[in-house]
Amino acid sequence: MRSMLAISAVAAAAVAIPVSAEVIDLSKLNRVGSAKLVNGALQLTQAGDGTSASGISGAGWLTQGVSTSASFSTSFSFSLQGNDSGKMADGIALAFQNVGTDKLGVGGGDVGYWNIGGSGSSAVGSVIRSWTHNEYGLSVDGKVQGLDQAPFSLGASNNVTGTQTVSYNAATHVLTMNGTLTDLSTGTTYNISDSATVNLATRFGSTMYVGFTGGIGGTDADQRITAFSLTSAVPEPETYAMMLAGLGLVGFAARRRARSR
Repeated sequence: MRSMLAISAVAAAAVAIPVSAEVIDLSKLNRVGSAKLVNGALQLTQAGDGTSASGISGAGWLTQGVSTSASFSTSFSFSLQGNDSGKMADGIALAFQNVGTDKLGVGGGDVGYWNIGGSGSSAVGSVIRSWTHNEYGLSVDGKVQGLDQAPFSLGASNNVTGTQTVSYNAATHVLTMNGTLTDLSTGTTYNISDSATVNLATRFGSTMYVGFTGGIGGTDADQRITAFSLTSAVPEPETYAMMLAGLGLVGFAARRRARSR
């Protein structure tokens, strides 16, 4: 019995997959459209740009693809600030897509998330909309409508910060989001969360691009990503070998015990 426990411990150690956690240098993101690097932050849109009815959009993408077959978690912080002339607009999104790192979506109320690179409803991610929409939540069909209602008027606040952690379980295909929204006009912080089921490997193939989009239209806001990190399981070849060896030992011991009975 004691030997079986020891072998099981070896197998358990072999199954433990190393985790890679990386704080992303925002200057390394490929910036498209109105996106700029300002004081180390990714500024997706700027207050004062909203002059076109068709809207303006900006994006920043990791240039290296992320595996869709492994579980991962990404965290980011953001700020949305209007010019106090009315309700700020229009919002931002954390986006997953497989179109490319030089692509934009439709600006304005679609926050650069819809129709990325002409791909229609392909994007998956987490969306925040201000103006009069005041919505947040996970979107698995590229659309920004029909999300959860925010706990306060993001547009009227004109000054919002927040954080989000979006995680994906590659075994169950469940995407989760947990975060905060802070209304700096009142100093109040609210917790937010959402979940959805989507098979990212089926949607995008073996890899996808991760990044952020933002959009403005007839009104505007300074919309920034201020921090970004990515944590993913990265099994090395020797880890797989250890895993197989450990499981082989357990199987051998089980067969030996069965024969000795």
